[in-house]
Amino acid sequence: MTSAADGPFRSLLETFRRDHDTPALGGAVLTADGRLDVDVVGTRKRGGDDPARLEDAWHIGSCGKSITAALYARLVEAGDAAWAAPLSDLFPDLASRIDPGWGGITIDDVLVHRSGLPANLGRSRMRSGFADERPLPDQRSEAVAEALARPPRRPGRFRYSNLGYVLAGAAIDRIAGVPFETALSRHVLAPLGMGSAGFGPPRGLWGHGGRILALGPLGMVDLGGGSPADPERPESDNPAVMNPAGRLHVTLEDWARFQRVFLTGGGGFLQAAAVERLLTPPAGPGRGQAMGWAAALGLDDVSLGQQGSNTYWVATALIDGSRSRTAMVVCNRGRARLLKRTPRLAAELLTSGVRRRPS
Repeated sequence: MTSAADGPFRSLLETFRRDHDTPALGGAVLTADGRLDVDVVGTRKRGGDDPARLEDAWHIGSCGKSITAALYARLVEAGDAAWAAPLSDLFPDLASRIDPGWGGITIDDVLVHRSGLPANLGRSRMRSGFADERPLPDQRSEAVAEALARPPRRPGRFRYSNLGYVLAGAAIDRIAGVPFETALSRHVLAPLGMGSAGFGPPRGLWGHGGRILALGPLGMVDLGGGSPADPERPESDNPAVMNPAGRLHVTLEDWARFQRVFLTGGGGFLQAAAVERLLTPPAGPGRGQAMGWAAALGLDDVSLGQQGSNTYWVATALIDGSRSRTAMVVCNRGRARLLKRTPRLAAELLTSGVRRRPS
């Protein structure tokens, strides 16, 4: 690993952190040949004096969806799964509970958010999920059974769905014969050397809520940044049933190990055809999104991007137009404004240059 402790790279991070009042901020630029420039600025917790560290893990939210999709691709290449598999084939144990309307829907439709599934689990299930002590495959199965018991809503149309990736995790539970979490470690994290990866809030670097507004005598008053979210509190993240949809944390160096797969045509981890499938949105009306990636509109020399947030963290990754570099930006504050601003910072980092090879 190498630190970009001097020069324009750090200056960009420091300026952005100050202007957007985020306690800590990290950035990295990776090239296809494996060169990595990475740096972090700020403090691990608002109001503290413990600086963020290069070895800190960051919550990447929905950026984990591309990792879930890559796991499915690995299972396909191992001969254990198939692309375009109908949901009825993936859930034979739920056949009697699946509405006939799902008959033509496939796992590919789910992974590109065109299946007709709702956006999220219901509020009551989300709330009860924090106290649910059943095995995660059982929790996912119940959520999937409830969703598939109702007909799909406007299948073929884009509708971003966290529930869809919970369903993908439940399918992987069955395909792999082990829980999704074990399969992910076995088929993705371990082969890529992503030893820092885990689920839920990281323990060293605290997340922070978004903007706090309160009603004062003269109207709404901005009370500033959100308070630190204790990583020991379950409510500092989504419930664990959501693991396949976006509860992963990882260091920037380890996240770069995964990102390099997309800069190298698979790099021996996946076949080139699988990488293209993961990165290519389907044809059709409305907004298009690939399997964890979307077209990055309005940014010069950027082809694809992904973002994630659980309202306490924000993560952004961009791939340049030639697919030769990736930039990653992470911050431990979940303000919605940061979802809009971090892509521009990532685009700036892409053009800032990569100067040193990791040691």
